[in-house]
Amino acid sequence: MSRNKNFIKGFLGFSIAYLAAVFLANFLIDPYGIRKNGGRVSNDRMVKAIKINQIKPKAIFMGSSGVARGLTPDHEVFSNQEPVYNLGILGANAYELKRYFQYATNNNNVETAVVSLDFYAFNQLRDVRPGFSDLRLSTKYMIPQDLFGLYFSFDSLNLIFNPDARGLYFATDGTYERHLDKDKIDFIFEVEILEDFSREEDMYWAYELSDMAIDDYREMINLSNQQGVDIKLFIPPLHSTLFYAAMISGHWSSYEEWFREVVSVQPVWDFSGCSSVTTEAIGVDMQNFEDPSHYSPEIGKLVLNRMFNYQAESVPDDFGVYVTPDNVDQHLKQVRAQCDQWEENSPEVVRWVKSLELSGQSVSLQK
Repeated sequence: MSRNKNFIKGFLGFSIAYLAAVFLANFLIDPYGIRKNGGRVSNDRMVKAIKINQIKPKAIFMGSSGVARGLTPDHEVFSNQEPVYNLGILGANAYELKRYFQYATNNNNVETAVVSLDFYAFNQLRDVRPGFSDLRLSTKYMIPQDLFGLYFSFDSLNLIFNPDARGLYFATDGTYERHLDKDKIDFIFEVEILEDFSREEDMYWAYELSDMAIDDYREMINLSNQQGVDIKLFIPPLHSTLFYAAMISGHWSSYEEWFREVVSVQPVWDFSGCSSVTTEAIGVDMQNFEDPSHYSPEIGKLVLNRMFNYQAESVPDDFGVYVTPDNVDQHLKQVRAQCDQWEENSPEVVRWVKSLELSGQSVSLQK
């Protein structure tokens, strides 16, 4: 009997010592970059929930990877609202946006929220992404699954010895940079457009507007009003090739329906369509876009300039329109007209987009 007790004591002692050593190593080395950086991009849904509680920002940016890569919190208009945090998470759908907005505003003193609305985020097929947890967003404390994953798992130990296994880190302000080989920019555009229309991504594949997503969006706006958060909404700029690809794939009527729905809840700033910014020629000298769906921080600054009426002279006249229920119909006609004009003036690019055969039909934006 005493042998069994000694074995159990020894086993428990060894286990405790082992777990303590693993915890200490993970805490000091910080393989997920929670303390020394802004957290791993591949673990965005976990690390951004943690950072929100640590930073307690007064202003937040919300949306998908376009926000995380394109909007920088050091903009001058937020100099009196620091700290500012970029809460953009990769590929977020409308439900995730709502839940992270609830989490950020319920546990902190958020005064301003800049929220990007992606058309694909309202696709009925677009489910929450891997790594999302409702439980995590129901408490301000770290849930056991995250605690174990960060400090006691084999995965965290593996990252100590293979730090590049999980790729990029967010900066401490929540942004991240992804540098692509511009010598392969044509290939990057083609691959990423095809990926966006793939069944696996559920972005523009078999698009059907989700009533539940619209309800989630409406709840988020209602919550902002209840809590006195100044929420500013915008539709992000996409490169004209991606925007046009979505339209010729038969999505224009769905886009119009979605656009009218979101504007009926609250006016939005629209930076999409075919403007002087979004029709930039594809090539190694591109400055406005890093790929079809990710605008550069320089363009992100113009977006904020327009929305906050800051240095308005720096923003092209055709970039950014404030859309309300009163002018939404006229605005959508204008978008169609601009893209029809771009289609007429860019025959080679249009032929290339159509050659991708993203759907069984190629229809004009005009109806």
